[in-house]
Amino acid sequence: MKNIIITGGCGFLGSNFIKIFKVKNPEWHIINIDALTYAGNLGNLKEIENSSNYTFIHMNIKDDSIADVFKDFKPDIVLSMASETHVDRSIKDPRAFLESDILGVFNLAYNSLKYGVKKFFHISTDEVYGSLKHPTEASEYFNLNPTSPYAASKAAADLLLLSYYKTYKLPLTIIRPCNNYGNSQFAEKLIPTTIARFLTGKRAIMHGTGKEIREWITVHGCCNAILGIIKKGRVGEIYNVGSGIRLTNMMVVREIIHEIFGMFGKPTDFIEFVMNRPGNDSRYAINSSKTEKLIGKYELITFKEGIRATVDWYRKNKWFWCETNLDSNLYSEEYLR
Repeated sequence: MKNIIITGGCGFLGSNFIKIFKVKNPEWHIINIDALTYAGNLGNLKEIENSSNYTFIHMNIKDDSIADVFKDFKPDIVLSMASETHVDRSIKDPRAFLESDILGVFNLAYNSLKYGVKKFFHISTDEVYGSLKHPTEASEYFNLNPTSPYAASKAAADLLLLSYYKTYKLPLTIIRPCNNYGNSQFAEKLIPTTIARFLTGKRAIMHGTGKEIREWITVHGCCNAILGIIKKGRVGEIYNVGSGIRLTNMMVVREIIHEIFGMFGKPTDFIEFVMNRPGNDSRYAINSSKTEKLIGKYELITFKEGIRATVDWYRKNKWFWCETNLDSNLYSEEYLR
């Protein structure tokens, strides 16, 4: 049986990916390494926790003891998903992001080389490209121009790994997805927080004017792309994973309003505007033609269908978010308009 180490597998993207990978690749043994920080939840993988081809290890990737995992399991593939990801948190506490997204990734790369890992896949982000003016789309060859400490830590990890590929022949492939949404996402990001607040009688929180543009893909669409890249991607390459669905934050919230309340209504009736976060990028847009040419179509539903399915999941799974502090916005209390 072949072994794959997946880091951050109890988080949003990681847990969704593990469930899909396990079904499609029953001959593989999955070793899930997760620190179980606030966004990691063992409940996301409860249905597979006793499977013979699944092992969970509670560990932080920045710890030196991760070498023991590589020594014991001798993985064929490493999928680096563990990361601090929330921009607001990176502004408040950048050190945690540097430790996880840089030191942690270094540990994975070092041990992958030491123990002969055959393929190393790293999940990055489209935020490394920074803000782009319309109609520019960032290809994989764009210069990196991160704004937030989060994006900067991810860009630094990308560059570190690329140096390991060039210097030590680390069998590296980098994957840069756009914004993911769907089931099991911790209620701090725009879509799950907005849904949870509406379902508890609160208004949505909107940084600034809501005109910032983001590109959106369902978590299942992103997982499909990652699976395809693991199967067909080339060592030394970078692959963007986008959808072409680019919407302002206001448009996203309006779609959620329509799905939950059955009307579009006036945004001011449903939204609480707060001061914009420092350095909030105005527009993200990536060109994913390279990835689509390699693996074909991977996002299979529309944004409207995705939002409908996501709202339905959060309605049926209040256990997942009911104890989350939905009022813990970094700026709302001090800068409420």
